[in-house]
Amino acid sequence: MISVNSTSPQTQAVASHFIASAKFGLVGATTAAILFLVMWFANSVLRLTYIGTISLAYFASTVFHFLANRHFTFAAAHGRPRSQIVRYLLVCFVNYLITIIVVGLCVESFHFPPYIGVCISVLFTASVGYMLGRYWVFEVPKKAL
Repeated sequence: MISVNSTSPQTQAVASHFIASAKFGLVGATTAAILFLVMWFANSVLRLTYIGTISLAYFASTVFHFLANRHFTFAAAHGRPRSQIVRYLLVCFVNYLITIIVVGLCVESFHFPPYIGVCISVLFTASVGYMLGRYWVFEVPKKAL
């Protein structure tokens, strides 16, 4: 019989991963809301092109995403901020390229609105962001896994 109160290393690792994933999802949803709000503002008020709109929205939401993941999702405020920022920026650059490529394909090839392209790109960037964030940017200690 398996105890519900089991504290085996495997159980702790699964629980840690589940909690971090849930927090990452919450931060991601909030980041997406910020992204779409800034996209709307940049498009409707500033009248930027879709590349300019996405670029501004991506930058604004990225600042929030880094701080929320550093302090809330991965509780890594104790880590070296310079190293985390450099690594995070590299992950952001990769995800930015993925976003621009996916949105470009959606807009130019399939004639979808940029918003749909961004939604599709999130499927790819969320996976890349979580894995690299957890295991490289914020380096969850091996004992927590």
